[in-house]
Amino acid sequence: MVINSFDDILALRVLAGQYTLRQRALLPSAPGIYFVTNERNYLLYIGKATNLQNRWAGNGHHRYKQLARKGLDKIIISYVLAPVTELDSLERQYIEVLKPLLNNGKVKKYLPKKSPRLSELQRLLKLANSPLFPSCKFTTDLQGNTIPRPPWHLFRGFVAGTYTADNLCYIVIVCQQNMGEILYNSSTHKTKRRFYIQDQEVWKIPGAARYAWLHGPIWQFDARQVVFEFVEFFTLGSHLFEQVYPHLIECQIASVKMRKLSHKSYLEAVVQTLQTDENQSAQDYLRNVCTNLQPLPADFALDEKIIW
Repeated sequence: MVINSFDDILALRVLAGQYTLRQRALLPSAPGIYFVTNERNYLLYIGKATNLQNRWAGNGHHRYKQLARKGLDKIIISYVLAPVTELDSLERQYIEVLKPLLNNGKVKKYLPKKSPRLSELQRLLKLANSPLFPSCKFTTDLQGNTIPRPPWHLFRGFVAGTYTADNLCYIVIVCQQNMGEILYNSSTHKTKRRFYIQDQEVWKIPGAARYAWLHGPIWQFDARQVVFEFVEFFTLGSHLFEQVYPHLIECQIASVKMRKLSHKSYLEAVVQTLQTDENQSAQDYLRNVCTNLQPLPADFALDEKIIW
């Protein structure tokens, strides 16, 4: 069984034991890896200790005060026993795979009340539903006349639909204007890049080559229960958006108002007519995806409690 979440660890029954933060004195005097979760099994922190009991004795742990404010009986310390020589490698592996909330963050006074992953997703969706220059309501035509901006210029992204692959649901969002730059900055941010599905080896690539590798046109944002695929059309975005605009209807995702395509056939027809340019990889991707694309269900809802 592949481990992708703390629930997978629970299912494998590899834990040697667990205690609440109040019961931390009962931890064994043995080396191991510990997992700190809340009462809903949201993974908050992963660490290693040559002596688990000593590591959590009193209030000496550097995260103790931060966690204690959540409630001594609401924080759970689970652990697996391991030889001292394996602690470093095991800790790195678990952190890389499970991406706990606090391991890449500073020791703050309070735990966040809202999931940072959900907050970033909502920020991206709001930006996708707004124009690059919100205060600019007019533009000029070829004759120099001032005219209102066309409605398809007043937003940067729409939901093309959903598809399923490897038992995982994907939501495709087609983007224009500068959404690619926003997504690049988000996916390379020190604490936000863990929200994206990307090869961690890419961070070993020198700067310029890494930029080219990471800079789209497709970004996969892991929302736990679904993956959001943002697909950017840089030069052809305006033409594509103009063609599909009459077929867009309102929807809501993660409490954010969006626009979605009513049927995939409208997108298929436009993509087939687009000229080849630097958007070629995005075109090829949509051509392949459109085969299995389905409209976003009217009753679609994210379980915000598990997006951590």
